[in-house]
Amino acid sequence: MKAKAILASLLMLVAVGLSAQEKAPVKKYGFKSAIAKFATEVMGQAVESTIYIDEYGAKECQKAKVEVPGMGTMESGVISKEGKTWNVNYTMKQVQEVEINPGDQPNFLDLNEETRKKFKIEEVGQEKVLDYDCTVYTLVTTSGEISANAKLWVYKGLPMKTETEAMGMKVTNVVTEFKEDAMVLPQVFDVPKF
Repeated sequence: MKAKAILASLLMLVAVGLSAQEKAPVKKYGFKSAIAKFATEVMGQAVESTIYIDEYGAKECQKAKVEVPGMGTMESGVISKEGKTWNVNYTMKQVQEVEINPGDQPNFLDLNEETRKKFKIEEVGQEKVLDYDCTVYTLVTTSGEISANAKLWVYKGLPMKTETEAMGMKVTNVVTEFKEDAMVLPQVFDVPKF
């Protein structure tokens, strides 16, 4: 049971890291819209997720599926728009609005010295992910009482690959498909009413 709680915490850390929203209309990405599919591995568990982005990150929805031993397939999501964020459990038909502090996650399009110091961000190189030129960063982030060391490959503000270590466990998240300036249907960002 403790392993499931840790797994859920790490998945949330990754999801919130990708989906945290600014309260003010700040450009989060260097493209207007995109659809990206990711493969994540946490404690030997494979998670498939898709992120939908519109209005330079003002609207964002990440949906994920994971096989949980003894529980079957779990589908969840994080929807962010209008300065608000909701965690959605599609399997259990639950929605919860959550408070996200914009200062808890860096905006890679606007890295100032204060943000670099707060997260101990260092630029460590340039590499390609799916033929996209990415800037590689290392940083330290905290969610609640969980502190994590991360390495990120960032393209126009979007982490295309992350390697995160927290509580002795490693989470790898890598983009498998990416379509920039994609047509994203507005209903993707609708918060379900169960």
